[in-house]
Amino acid sequence: MQKETSQTFAIEPFHWDKLSQLHPTDVCNRTEATYHPAREGFILPVYNRRYLILPKRKKILRMEWNDHPVEEELHQYFYLMVLVYLTNAKDIKPTHTWVNEKGLKGGFTFFQGPHSLQVEELINLFGKDSEAFLKTGKKLGGSEILYGDKGFALEVFPKVPLAYILWKGDEEFPPRIRVLFDSTIESHLPLDVIWCMVAETSRRLTEHALPK
Repeated sequence: MQKETSQTFAIEPFHWDKLSQLHPTDVCNRTEATYHPAREGFILPVYNRRYLILPKRKKILRMEWNDHPVEEELHQYFYLMVLVYLTNAKDIKPTHTWVNEKGLKGGFTFFQGPHSLQVEELINLFGKDSEAFLKTGKKLGGSEILYGDKGFALEVFPKVPLAYILWKGDEEFPPRIRVLFDSTIESHLPLDVIWCMVAETSRRLTEHALPK
């Protein structure tokens, strides 16, 4: 079992305060989280795991299989995307229609330059190994979809699926990876948080690919 460690990343108090002011029933109806009255927190599935979000303590803990909460070193992006999902998500089901970042309103101009989706490290790792790409996606709870040479879809949040598609490189073309979103994602997250979510997802995929 992972030892408890201090969480070093701060997040704007605004997001915690906003969540604290919302009624738990409203949050759960919109996000498919569950409320734990004794702990005064929300349990939310994220990346095939369960996390306990505690607004009063301003903490996010990972729930073990025996419902024992433990602290985990979590990136600031993770905090942000979880809190914004809990406060902003709408009572809308995924359509399971995939769109790329350019298909999002404002996405064509936003996801460029420093806001390009972070997939370069994954391309370096998997550009010539599509089976390892798929295997790593499954470690994060993904399931295969028939796009490109290999692709997988995973559920970041209950209403926010994400897909990664790999086209292997050859003598003529370099390998490439595309990220696809459910067409409803803009109802739940703004563009900057979508960017953070992809960065966090790519980081976790990279970690799963590296030898322990």
